[in-house]
Amino acid sequence: MAAVGIGFAVMFFARVDPPQEPAPRARPLSTQLDALCFVDANGDDAPDPVLWQDGKTRGRVVAVDGRSGQGIWASLEIEEPDALACADPSTVLAGGGDAALRALDARTGKARWVANLPGVPDEIAGGDGCATVVMKDGTATGIKLEGGGAADCPTAPQPSAITGNFWERKKNPQVVQAGGVEVVLTVPAGGPPRLTAEGRRGSESLWKKELAARAPLSGGRPDLFLVASGGAAVVVGVDVVNGTEPRIIALDPASGAARYERAAAYLGDRLTAAKASGPYVYVISGAAVSGAALRAIDPATGETAWRATTPPPPPPPSPSPSP
Repeated sequence: MAAVGIGFAVMFFARVDPPQEPAPRARPLSTQLDALCFVDANGDDAPDPVLWQDGKTRGRVVAVDGRSGQGIWASLEIEEPDALACADPSTVLAGGGDAALRALDARTGKARWVANLPGVPDEIAGGDGCATVVMKDGTATGIKLEGGGAADCPTAPQPSAITGNFWERKKNPQVVQAGGVEVVLTVPAGGPPRLTAEGRRGSESLWKKELAARAPLSGGRPDLFLVASGGAAVVVGVDVVNGTEPRIIALDPASGAARYERAAAYLGDRLTAAKASGPYVYVISGAAVSGAALRAIDPATGETAWRATTPPPPPPPSPSPSP
């Protein structure tokens, strides 16, 4: 009788996970408005920009990581967004066409309170525990930051100092302190808006020079952008020949010498804001039709450090409990 050998094969099946969907790419942040302020929105002791996302008819207030440009939080949508201010380190104030003022938590973007106003807010200026709100009809009111009740706010700037279309960038001259020197940027009252910079210490003029740049125009009037950052006075203007291509010029405060002059066509044909906070110069610029972007500019080189991306949308509000 023949012997038959039987072999046993043992098979091992490895678990294979299905391929994961790639993480969605963050969408570049777009804004139609020029409002820009700063809070510490993520607790890293660095200034984080706060601005409107979208903003033509509806928009959200968003906070962006000042180190990376990634969105941190977004508020619920607000109709006809307009006024925006970082009133204190923990409070962002935002107003829109519904004649209401919202106090948003600087760490989360959630509304703490909503106050009804006598008109549509146009400008907001923070004071010590309060804020002044200027309406589009020119009237003004004071608001407590704790609770939103009406109150006088003598520590906030006077309404006359913060009124007028694009009042911040229409100031002529613009003045900053850099390296112990007062740097002044001006354009002539008439004719081509060629930029001139001057360094002063007290009543003494240290230097004065005409720059290879013009002030961009909006509403038929020049916009002046001057900030102090990285030990330099940084000017954002446009080229002299056509008056359309943006230029970034960093001036040594003591001598007026140009540390660099950089063409910056990537900023687009519309400059709306330039502010300095922490290590960067933050510029809102872009196209009039498609919206503007927020970029962080390294003041030492004039190069872009990052372009802001949108934060995730907030969760929908919880339904009101049934009576």
